[in-house]
Amino acid sequence: MTQSTDLHGLLDQLLMREPLDAVRLLGEEFVNINWQDRDESEISVIVADFLPFLTRLAGRIRTDLRQSPLPLSDKGRLRIDALLRVYRYAQLMLNLKLNSLTERVDNDFGSEYLVRAHQERVDWTIRIIMDCYLSYVDVPKSLYVDLHQLVDLARGELQEAHPVGWQSIYQCYVAILTLAVINPYGLTREEMEDSCACLIQVGSAIKLVHDEPTPTSRFIDLTGKIMPHLALRTRTNLTEAGFFLDLGGLYQPEMTAGLSPVCRSQLYHLLDHLKFFFVGRGDRETKSTLPEQSKQHTSLITLGFLSVHHRLERLSQNESHQESTIALAGLDWEGLDQPIRGEVAPISGVADFKMDIQTGNSGEQVDWDAGIGSGRGGNGHHQPLNEPSIWDVVNFSASGFRFHWRLSSNSHAAVDDLLLAEWPDQDKTGSAMAIGIVRWVRHMDAEHKTIDMGVQRFSGTVFASYARDYRAGETRWSKSWPVIVQLDEHAVPIRIILSTALAVEAQELLVMQEEAEIRLRLGSVCQTGQDFLMMEACRVDA
Repeated sequence: MTQSTDLHGLLDQLLMREPLDAVRLLGEEFVNINWQDRDESEISVIVADFLPFLTRLAGRIRTDLRQSPLPLSDKGRLRIDALLRVYRYAQLMLNLKLNSLTERVDNDFGSEYLVRAHQERVDWTIRIIMDCYLSYVDVPKSLYVDLHQLVDLARGELQEAHPVGWQSIYQCYVAILTLAVINPYGLTREEMEDSCACLIQVGSAIKLVHDEPTPTSRFIDLTGKIMPHLALRTRTNLTEAGFFLDLGGLYQPEMTAGLSPVCRSQLYHLLDHLKFFFVGRGDRETKSTLPEQSKQHTSLITLGFLSVHHRLERLSQNESHQESTIALAGLDWEGLDQPIRGEVAPISGVADFKMDIQTGNSGEQVDWDAGIGSGRGGNGHHQPLNEPSIWDVVNFSASGFRFHWRLSSNSHAAVDDLLLAEWPDQDKTGSAMAIGIVRWVRHMDAEHKTIDMGVQRFSGTVFASYARDYRAGETRWSKSWPVIVQLDEHAVPIRIILSTALAVEAQELLVMQEEAEIRLRLGSVCQTGQDFLMMEACRVDA
């Protein structure tokens, strides 16, 4: 196509297409356009027509995506892919817009449009990153790279000449980085959106540090290879490829002044969540330690979803009770620190920590209903379990805890692992155990003999059970799966921890509770972890 009328005809066609089909057609036509052959006035008309259309198209795809069940199906992932393509086309339009504005920045009209164009470019990138978070899928590293580069370009052109416009971009930038630091995959969709909106309001208190980090700093990798919530500490010479995000200003009392009650409450929740991603906040740890729990010097720790499930089963049974389920499945303890990974390769880099909802290992999980002889013959698959072990308690509170492992053998505790903590005496809630998710792990010495670990604690009580797909009905040989059910103070099921593979297969489950099956409907994802999800659940047969 060489005439602008052709592009107007294309726009008319696109308006009649379904969103995914429109994205495909748009890509086929845009690839054949030689933008260099078009004059400035023609490009301005094209941008003015197509940029609003791309915004509306992204909105339609985004609406469909929000209605997609989680974890995302193949169709849902096609929508994510379409959004990424629309994002690229929008950035093309905005680049053309900026190029046409560079020669008209001497007047107020041109300067205003320059600020707006930079703001739009950054906003598009942040919005697509949020789409990935809200869909619980990995953010392509190229998006993080785009974000940093676009902000750098905006800084160079706006910081001195247009400080107000630059400050608006800066606050959005540090808000999405802060949300990334606290691991958005551990939040609900509503918490992500509310947190980001609140962080934009207090963004001026968040600083970028390019030299020595403060105790409340987190490393941001400019290459996008290290996800922000995993980059706990920088390595030697790594600051050349990144900077530190200093969040200490958020803890100043004056930060809540002028905020709405909703935002103030959200900020308090956010700051409480953030403490699991800092190391060395001694004053806050001291405040959070409950007096009656400060005497707890050690705790029995079990790591891994299947290991925690097995341990909860044992605790609910008499020691003399024959554990037929475990015996028939061919499961046994295998070392102190072998994590539950199924056929997943040993952890070798940051990529292993990344969440992957569409895992390829679902067919190789433990078959809990394998029957007699499974795991006993030469062809049986042996699934190792983590044995409970003693960890030192550094800090213990109602919202979380921090542990040290000082054994000679190394631990493979990983971020997003499920954890069960047991202690000799009951706390003030009457509980002698707690369940949570690992938020950060680090080595404290050169020999890697001491592990420092921070854990976010889940509220309520839990019990281990087994579930099967409700659609199986009365089928005798339907497959059952290990699950952990979370109850509220009235003993009503509110959440369920289950394998990712089961969440993909079923929307309603039949769960064993006290020798009877209850029917639970799965809701939205609350937490994501190593091969498991915590999802909202409600009973539909009560």
